[in-house]
Amino acid sequence: MVVNAVVKTYASDPANKIFIFTTQGAKDLIMAQDNDGAQIEYVLFDQESNVNGFFEKIKEYPLDRIHYTTVSKHFKAFYFFKPNLNCKVFFHFHNIDLWYDSALIIQIKRLYKVFFKDRNKIDFMRQIKYSVKDVLWDFYRKKFIKKIAKDGTNIVILSEAQRFHLQKYLNAKNAIVFPTLIFEPDFYKDLSTDNTKIRVCIPGSVTQIRREYNKLFDVLESNLDFYKSNFILDLLGFIPPSETAIIERISVMQEKGLNILSYNYFIDVKQFDLELYKSDIILSNILLDDSLGLQNKETAAVFHMIRGAKPGVFPESFVLDKDFKDSVVKFKAYSDLHDLFVELFNKPQIIKELKANAMKISLQYSPAELIKRLI
Repeated sequence: MVVNAVVKTYASDPANKIFIFTTQGAKDLIMAQDNDGAQIEYVLFDQESNVNGFFEKIKEYPLDRIHYTTVSKHFKAFYFFKPNLNCKVFFHFHNIDLWYDSALIIQIKRLYKVFFKDRNKIDFMRQIKYSVKDVLWDFYRKKFIKKIAKDGTNIVILSEAQRFHLQKYLNAKNAIVFPTLIFEPDFYKDLSTDNTKIRVCIPGSVTQIRREYNKLFDVLESNLDFYKSNFILDLLGFIPPSETAIIERISVMQEKGLNILSYNYFIDVKQFDLELYKSDIILSNILLDDSLGLQNKETAAVFHMIRGAKPGVFPESFVLDKDFKDSVVKFKAYSDLHDLFVELFNKPQIIKELKANAMKISLQYSPAELIKRLI
């Protein structure tokens, strides 16, 4: 998604030539988002070949800027790679804590969660090997992040909230805010205009780890007739088979007549966009005790608001950039959510105004506007 956003942004200027250095698998995903024009050239890395040789090959291309959109596994190669003189480098942060916290502590917490909290059926040795590798990789991961803090690399973050969090580790004053998802006017369609019920979309993988489904479902079941008659809930993301409790509860609610859309398969980007365009509003049902911590790693709902030109419903404690203040309504606790939904139903003008504001905001995140942040 980040690659698509960067490529589409630079491609908005027909004078730009874009090279994408990636793997075959990633290329397929990137091309599925209509990134196959004459401006774009793919250079593929064979994962059986030498990564250092591939990095040297990159230096043969006439690049005036490089974006590190995904730095993983080959931290040593990234650390020693020196682009050609006068080539600007941009590094995209996603999960800030991954770069600054102890990998050993992160992996201990991950293994505890996998083996004792989630209790999923997993390959024990595979999980252990991954954790050991990640701890070993962390030596060069920490060296790499220290290097970019000193060598003039342009830092790219997801939000102003992330800037505040990152400031604890380095000078993030001049970091560039650039979203994971962008608004694409050429592809956008408002498919919500004929909705007879308010369609609420919750984008992202359907798990109880970072999102609060149980309390949301309590609200729906406690006011069954109201939601049966007036709302559609689209759980727009894959439900892992391990989430048996959520799957069973959804099935029970559907049998009671609630209109809940769910998916037991990974949704491709084209279908995802179409379903997103059908929604009236996006709900971020994050865990309330995690909402302040998400300065480290932004929630997907923010970017889907941009992508779909949709308004949002967020917990009051969640730190949103000021760009979105006119397209979001907030709730303090899940017990208050029903009153908010009743108000949205009784006053359709609210959603209408929120949608108009959301469109104005999304246009600011179109390629033609975002390129001004990078040039």
